[in-house]
Amino acid sequence: MPCTCIPYSRVPHASALFVDYLYRFDRLAPFYSGSPFDSLSYRKLADHLAGFHTPRQQLAEILNRQNQAFGCAQPSFASISRLSQPGTFAVVTGQQVGLLSGPAFTLYKALTAVRLAQSLNEQGLPAVPVFWLATEDHDLEEVAEAATLNDDYELLALRDPGERPAPRSPVGQVRLSPGISAALDQLEQSLPAGEPREQLLQDLRACYRPGTTWGLAFGRFLARLFSRWGVVLLDPLDAQVHQLTAPVYQQALDQAAGLRERLQERSAAMMRAGYHAQAHVAEDSTLLFVEREGNRLALHQGAGEFLLDGTQRISLAELKAWAEKRPLDFSSNVLLRPVTQDMILPTVAYVAGPSELAYLGQVQSIYEGFGRPMPLIFPRVAFTLVDRRTQRLMEKYHLALEDVWQGEGHLSQKIAAAGFAQGWAERLEQSEQDLARLLARLRQDIEALDPTLSDSLKHTQEKMAFQMERLKEKITRAALQRSELLGRHEREITRFLLPHKDLQERRVSGIYFLGRAGYGLLEHLLSQVQTASSDHQQFVF
Repeated sequence: MPCTCIPYSRVPHASALFVDYLYRFDRLAPFYSGSPFDSLSYRKLADHLAGFHTPRQQLAEILNRQNQAFGCAQPSFASISRLSQPGTFAVVTGQQVGLLSGPAFTLYKALTAVRLAQSLNEQGLPAVPVFWLATEDHDLEEVAEAATLNDDYELLALRDPGERPAPRSPVGQVRLSPGISAALDQLEQSLPAGEPREQLLQDLRACYRPGTTWGLAFGRFLARLFSRWGVVLLDPLDAQVHQLTAPVYQQALDQAAGLRERLQERSAAMMRAGYHAQAHVAEDSTLLFVEREGNRLALHQGAGEFLLDGTQRISLAELKAWAEKRPLDFSSNVLLRPVTQDMILPTVAYVAGPSELAYLGQVQSIYEGFGRPMPLIFPRVAFTLVDRRTQRLMEKYHLALEDVWQGEGHLSQKIAAAGFAQGWAERLEQSEQDLARLLARLRQDIEALDPTLSDSLKHTQEKMAFQMERLKEKITRAALQRSELLGRHEREITRFLLPHKDLQERRVSGIYFLGRAGYGLLEHLLSQVQTASSDHQQFVF
């Protein structure tokens, strides 16, 4: 199964921050705890973490209970046992509990955590992989759909509206509706018959049953995929977890204004350095949500008072008493979640996607306020998977993945040049080169005759180049119109490799690939995860 690495500087939509983080870390060093590709960074941070308290025994009891409910295999419980011992650290990742496991990159995050933990163990630093299920998030619409592909590589949406106990309830409390059965039937029809499809559908139907909560279904499916590698699942929407995290909520209330100020200062510093601030920090924001009548409501602060959902006034004393009595009613926003997680886990590294990595640069500024160092941030592996059918088309038309990424016009020209009117593209390119040489010689004569005519020559050259490009586009369209096959192949390649002009891993669910290639695909992908660098990878399966 061949694999090709592509630097992120050539990947669509890669931010300047992410590219510099991977290849020029020194530019971003002030915003993070250390380079993720320096093995000494992990040892140094582990030595630092050894001086901090971690509620290992209470945590182990919670994790044993939760992972039994998820149906994890013995390796996960062995990891929990190791994590209960001093000197063992966690490599953590997490994701919203998307329908049917969500986008493919969810699986890639878990695989990265597994491989990084393995690498640290090989270096003599005991570590276990932990997956944090983001069940407290309340944006159901964002996770209520998964996408597979039909035989023509068109995106096929699988949906379940869910049954919410309240309009803004945490997603982990939402129950699957009877519509999930129809979604699974739709998935079955979209996949070819065979053992991979049968195993996938058997597991999905066992996990995603009407009436099951979103969080439990997601956890049960991940257990079947990843517990063989000792992945430990943690659901924060748990009364005992909130008993452990309650001090974080108390501190966040006490330090609300100071934390907000630090985050705003860090955001400004990142922008001055030429980067973007991923998460907006409003003037009245706190880092907390509070649940009331089943709804997760944002807590704001303005003019010396707190406002619940922007309207109800509530004092600091009332909030602190509430958080002490019912910590399960409180939850962290996206900027406090990492701190909450790392106050109860001995986290030496967190595996993040590009957007997470960006806002974690902001979050690093508030860790000191909680007396804890931020873990190292390791970029998750990224794949564009290529099936044999698409690979054959790419070979036929002499295409690389980057040809697809460069856009419709470039791809059309490549396909038309390779599949129709052989030689015209080369002749056009030769004509452009001949024309450029002719104009270069002409420029010398014109400048000797009258230098003021140089601008006219430049304008003429630009017009000629524009017209030549238009001619190439017209020839391409004519070639594609004369061959329905070429046009269909172009559409298939684009739909599969760049669906809706986005990276495949963000649009297509991992279940599509598992249903075609089987669970063994995960082992092949795991073998490609690098811990000394992180490029985008094209993987043929």
